[in-house]
Amino acid sequence: MSNKLTIVVCLILVLIGDSFAYRPPKPTRLTQLDVETQVVQLNESLESLWNVVDGRYNLDIVTTNPDGNTKGDVGDMLLFNNSGTYYFAINTTGAKIWRSVVLTDTP
Repeated sequence: MSNKLTIVVCLILVLIGDSFAYRPPKPTRLTQLDVETQVVQLNESLESLWNVVDGRYNLDIVTTNPDGNTKGDVGDMLLFNNSGTYYFAINTTGAKIWRSVVLTDTP
């Protein structure tokens, strides 16, 4: 079982080399894979990597200004729709501080 798991983890690490435009969080160190919570953590980490590699990462669209209102982790991204004007927002502190740029039509 552990040999198969090692092979799967190594293959995933090789395949994700180009997928760091959206950086998933660093996984925690897993030392006891016979404990159910650590298996759940491993599955969540692998699912996060799969979503990035497979292009399944979608941005949430919100209609209230996230700056000062929405808590997030550092690097979280979302789209803010302010009456038809869209802003691309990134969380910069891991709290409720978001920085945004307005999105314009592509010429």
